Amino acid sequence: MTCTPRLVFRQDSVAEENGYRSFVMTSQSITWLVTQLLKLRFAVEKHRPSGLFEHGREHCLILAPTHQSILDPFLIVSAMRYRQWRALIPLRTLATQTFYGPLRWFKPLIRILYRLEGGVELPPKEEGNTLPEKLQGILDALKEGDVVMIFPEGEIWKERSPPIGKFAPGVVYLHRKSGARVVPMAIWMSERRWPRRRYVVEIGDPLQIPDSLDLEAGASWLRERALELYDEAKKQGDESS
Repeated sequence: MTCTPRLVFRQDSVAEENGYRSFVMTSQSITWLVTQLLKLRFAVEKHRPSGLFEHGREHCLILAPTHQSILDPFLIVSAMRYRQWRALIPLRTLATQTFYGPLRWFKPLIRILYRLEGGVELPPKEEGNTLPEKLQGILDALKEGDVVMIFPEGEIWKERSPPIGKFAPGVVYLHRKSGARVVPMAIWMSERRWPRRRYVVEIGDPLQIPDSLDLEAGASWLRERALELYDEAKKQGDESS
């Protein structure tokens, strides 16, 4: 299947779809401005291949960052220049509905934030959905030509060794079903938290996962690319310290 923007919609859904997309683009433009405040607390930097996100509106990309903090979606936004961010929006992020600890009390508020920001919710874990059922919403966004973001680890990884958790096969499944290229991204955060914590985003070239690999092997292959990026991000962070 080729990932291309749809040109034909049901007539009765055109206005609603276009209206929501415009709303999300406006909301995400404001979000970029708000996230710049995070730089008061974090020393954020990014490194990317030359020309990436610099040639107008992007389509059909899967951003696959590692997951170090609950603030990752916002810190990644803050690392982008506004022109680069504009090339990516509306960015549709796969978002969990399963919360633990105090976050459970804020679930209604978090779901409103998802709606404002164009998030695509995963079904609750207790429903036991299949992989295609879990990812249908984000796959639909790719078929519309949107850029999507999914954290392959599926959770915040808090260990230092290894620095990246096991990758679930979701990104590989989306890649195979849509034909969209995958943009691997690795996050490195300094252990020192004050006066500002260093936060480095290392972005790789868009890639195709080898067709010869099954879903699990493809996820492991992508994780190896992310580990290479993490090593470079850590090197950049250490040199800047």
